[in-house]
Amino acid sequence: MLPFEDRYTRQRRLPEVGAKGQEQLSRAELSVADHPDVELELDYLARAGAGQARVEPAAPALSFPWTSWFEHDAALGVARGAWCALSRIKRELGLAPHE
Repeated sequence: MLPFEDRYTRQRRLPEVGAKGQEQLSRAELSVADHPDVELELDYLARAGAGQARVEPAAPALSFPWTSWFEHDAALGVARGAWCALSRIKRELGLAPHE
């Protein structure tokens, strides 16, 4: 990493995120539904710079539409956790969510 970069440099370069979006994400307080891959989702959100993300029993669950595409549970878990995190990030930034 170059001295003028940080871990969110690539995200800020995305037109959909930018500096304003990254700042918004860093202030976000996200409620995540409990699901089998919630720990992976929370990890992805933390790595993306989300301010706070916590499991809330009343949070709406996201339905991962590609479950049948995966033969192995481990690969399914990673995909579902990443997809849920990306969906929450897109919602927080006011972008069209996955659905």
